[in-house]
Amino acid sequence: MIYLASVLILLWFFVGGYLVFMLVRQRTMEKALQSMEEKLQENERGE
Repeated sequence: MIYLASVLILLWFFVGGYLVFMLVRQRTMEKALQSMEEKLQENERGE
């Protein structure tokens, strides 16, 4: 029974870590996309 509990705890740690990783990755991608949009707008204004 202790093995089942330890497997469930490890599974929750992996799921939690994956969620945190995806949230951080999404935020960095949103920042990169925002900076690319700003550069595109600057290029459109310059022409």
